[in-house]
Amino acid sequence: MPISRVLSGNGSLTTPVGLPIAVSRLMSIALMLEQSNTGGCLTTSYVMRRFLNEKHSLAKAAIIWIAISSLSVLALAAFEYRSGVQELSDKASATETLLAERLAQHDAHLSALGAVVRMSPAEPSPSIQGLSENILTRYPRIVDIATFRLDAGAARMVRYGQAGGAEAKDMRLLDELPKLSNVGDIAARAVVGEHAYDLFKLVEPGRILRLRIDANALLDGDKTPQDYSTKLTLNNETLALHGATQSAILAATASIIMTSHTQPLEMEIRRKFGVGELVPLRLAIPLIAGLAAITWLAVSYQETQAERRRQEKRAALLKQEATLAHAGRVNALGEMASGIAHELAQPVAAMLSQSQAARRALNMGRQDILEKALDANIREAKRAGDILGRMRAYISGAPADIRMVPLSEAIAEAMRLIEGDIKARGVAVDMIVPLGLPAVPIDVVSFQQVIHNLVRNAADAVAGCSSPLITLEARRERDGVAILVADNGPGIETGSLHRIFEPFFTTKADGMGLGLPLSSRLIERMDGSLEAHNDNGATFIIRLPLGELS
Repeated sequence: MPISRVLSGNGSLTTPVGLPIAVSRLMSIALMLEQSNTGGCLTTSYVMRRFLNEKHSLAKAAIIWIAISSLSVLALAAFEYRSGVQELSDKASATETLLAERLAQHDAHLSALGAVVRMSPAEPSPSIQGLSENILTRYPRIVDIATFRLDAGAARMVRYGQAGGAEAKDMRLLDELPKLSNVGDIAARAVVGEHAYDLFKLVEPGRILRLRIDANALLDGDKTPQDYSTKLTLNNETLALHGATQSAILAATASIIMTSHTQPLEMEIRRKFGVGELVPLRLAIPLIAGLAAITWLAVSYQETQAERRRQEKRAALLKQEATLAHAGRVNALGEMASGIAHELAQPVAAMLSQSQAARRALNMGRQDILEKALDANIREAKRAGDILGRMRAYISGAPADIRMVPLSEAIAEAMRLIEGDIKARGVAVDMIVPLGLPAVPIDVVSFQQVIHNLVRNAADAVAGCSSPLITLEARRERDGVAILVADNGPGIETGSLHRIFEPFFTTKADGMGLGLPLSSRLIERMDGSLEAHNDNGATFIIRLPLGELS
C-alpha cells in the first residue's frame, strides 16, 4: 500500500492520528522525503536534521533503556536472592525441629533398651532381641544395637535386632568403647568412614549399650533439593555431606547447632544461586521487553512535547516575570512564618518550664515560688506577644519600636531569660559588662531575642567540651558599643563562615537555619550590624550606634 500525504489546513505535513508514535515518526520522515522529491518546500538539509534528531532520540532511548533494565534486573535478582534466603531460613528451621525430634527419639530408645538390659542379666536375651527388632524395623536410621559386658580387659559383645537372631562375640577391649564412669553416662562418637555415629550408655557397672545411627538416613539425604547442600558433623568429624556441587555466583549458609547434651551435632545448610535462578527468564524477558517499549514511548513523547514547550516558554516569559515577583513575596512570607515558629519556641519552652515549677510549688504549698513562677509566665507571654508584634511590624514594613535603654540592663534582662537553661547544661558564663555603659537606642524584645539566640548557639557549640565556657562582653567603641558573644567550642567551619547568615543554611543536624539570619535582620533594623569570626572558638559581635531618639 503506497504512503499517501496527509496535509493540514496550511499545507504542512502531519501524521495519521491513532498510529503508534514510532510508526508515525517513520511515516513523517518518509512523507518528507516524498514531498522533497516531488517539489515540496522541504530541503535536504532539513530532512538530514530530522534524521539526526531521530538518531539522537534512538541513542537516548537506548541508554535509558539499558540503565533502567540493568537496575530492574538487579532489583529482580535481589528479590529472588532474598526470597531464596527466606526459603533457606524456613528450611533450616524445619530441619532443626525434625532433627531435634529424632535426637530425642534416640535418647528415648537408649532409656527403654537400658531398662530392658538391666532386667536381663543373662545374654543373649530374647527380651532385648524383640525390642531391638521392633526399633530397627520402625526406625531404619538406627542400623545396629549391641551390648558390651566388660570383664578384666576383655569384652563380650552381643548384637541384637538382626534377622538371624542375637549374635554374641568375645573381643578385646577396643578404643571404640568410651570411658564412662557413672551409670547413665552417655557418649557420642563418629564412626570413621561409615557416615554414622555411635551412642554409648553405661546402663550398669560393667555393661554398655550402643546404638549406631546412619547419618545419611538421619538427614534424608536423598530428599535434598537440587540447589541445596547439607553437611552434618560431630566433634569436628564429618558424618554426611549431600547436595549441590555445581558452581554458583552467590551462596547463603544457615548453621544449626543442636542443644542436645548427648548428641552435640552441628549442621550446615547451604543454598546456591545460579544466574538462571537469580534472573529467571520467564520474568526477565517480559520485564526487559516491556521496559524497552515504555522507554521508547516515553522518549518519543518527550521529544514530541519538547518543541511545544519551547514555543510555550517564549510566550510565557513575561508572565513568568510577574509570577516570580509574586513568588518572591510569598517566599519571604514563608520564611517569616518559619521564623515566627523558631522564635516563639523559646518563650513557649520557658512558659512550660515555669508552669512545671508552679505545679511543684502548688504541691509543696510554697506560695512564694508559685507567685514567682506565675509572674515569669506573664513576662514570657508578654514577650511572645512582643515577638509576634515585631514579626508583624517587620512584614508590614512598620518601623521598629526603638527606645533608649541602658545597655547593661538590656543585657542583664536577656541573660535572665536563658540562665536557667545554661545552668542546666553545666556551661559557665563569664560576663564582662562594665558599669557606666551608655544607653543605646534598641528594640528591647528584638535585642533580647538576638542575645538569646547567640548564647543558645554558643551553648550548643560547647556541648561535649571538658570545660565549656561562654564569654559575654560589652564595651564602648568610638561611635557606639560592641557586644561580644564568644565560646571555646570548635568554631565555625571555614567553608561555612561566609554562609551562616543565609536563610535556611545550618550546620546543625536539627537546625532550621533561621536564628542567625533573623538575628542579623533584627540588629540591622536598629541601625547596627552582626558579624562572626573564629578566635579559639566562634565569636559573634553586635555593633550598635549610640544615637539619639528623634
